[in-house]
Amino acid sequence: KLCTMARTARKEALEAKLQQILKLKEEVKAEISADSESEGNVSAVSAPRATGLSDKCIVTFADGREIKVIIGTSEHIQEPLVDQICRIVDEAYSKVGKHKRVDRYDAVDRLEMGDAGPQANRVLHLAFKGDELVGCASSTFSPGWTPEGCGHWGLLAVDPSHQNSGVATALVIAAERRLATISGAIQIEFQYTEGDSFSQRLRKWYEEKLGFVGDHYPLRPGQTVFRRCRKRISESDQQKGHLRRLEEIENWLRSEMTKEAKAATVAKTMEEEDDMADVADMESESSAEETEARSAMHTGEQTRGGYPVKAA
Repeated sequence: KLCTMARTARKEALEAKLQQILKLKEEVKAEISADSESEGNVSAVSAPRATGLSDKCIVTFADGREIKVIIGTSEHIQEPLVDQICRIVDEAYSKVGKHKRVDRYDAVDRLEMGDAGPQANRVLHLAFKGDELVGCASSTFSPGWTPEGCGHWGLLAVDPSHQNSGVATALVIAAERRLATISGAIQIEFQYTEGDSFSQRLRKWYEEKLGFVGDHYPLRPGQTVFRRCRKRISESDQQKGHLRRLEEIENWLRSEMTKEAKAATVAKTMEEEDDMADVADMESESSAEETEARSAMHTGEQTRGGYPVKAA
C-alpha cells in the first residue's frame, strides 16, 4: 500500500510538472514568433541546417549531405563503438602532432554521463554518416573553469579518412545547439604556436569562421601559448535553445510517466496474482478440512486441533 501511495504521489508530481512545461513552451513559442515577425526570417541559403533536439541532431548541408549527431549513453557501450571512439581521438590528434588519448575507461565514463538526459552536465556527441562513426566531441554546461552561464565544448576529433567533409562543422553545430539551451556564452581552448601552419588554420577556423574571440598580443615566431576564446550566444539562439530545452524536459517527463504506468501495471498484476494465490490456499485448506470431516463421520471419529479424538 505504501508503494502504491508513493507511485501515485510521483505520478501526480510528474503530471503537474508536465503541465508547467507545456505552459512555458507556449509562452516561449509566442516570444519567438513575435521576434521573428519583427526581425524578419532571413538565413543564409548555403548554411548547414540543423534539426532535432540535443540527443539526436541532424545537420543537412546545402548539397543534401546529412550527418547525424547523437548524444552517447550506456546503450552505446559496445565493443566496436568504444574502440572506434578511442581510435578516432588518437588518430585525429596524432595526425597533427598533438598528444590526446581517450582510453576505454574514459570513453565508457563519458558515454554513461549521457544517461542523465536533460539533467546531464557533460556529454559525448557522436557523429555518424549512415551507420559509420566518423567523429566525436564533448559539450559541458558547467566545466568548473568558465564563468557562470558560460558553457564549453572540446575533444573535437574527426576520423582522418572523413576530414574536410563537414563532420567537424556538424559536431560543433550540435554541441553549440545543446549549450544554447542553458548557456549564454561558450568557451573553447586550444594550443597555438606562432608561425605553425596548422595552428594558423585552426585559429582562423575558430576565431574567424566560428566567431570566437581571444586575446590579442604579439608573439615571437615559434612561441606556443594556450589560447582561451569565448563567444556570446545570440538572444535569438538562446530563445530557440530554451524552447528545445523545454521540449527535452517534456520528452523526459513523458518517458518517466510511461515507466511509472508500466511499473504500476506490473505491481497490480503481482498483487492480483498474490490475491489469487491466497484464495487458492484458502480453498485448498477448506477442501482439506471438509475431506477430514467426512472421513471422521465415516470412522466415527472427531478431530480436535488436527488430531483424531474418539467420539464420546
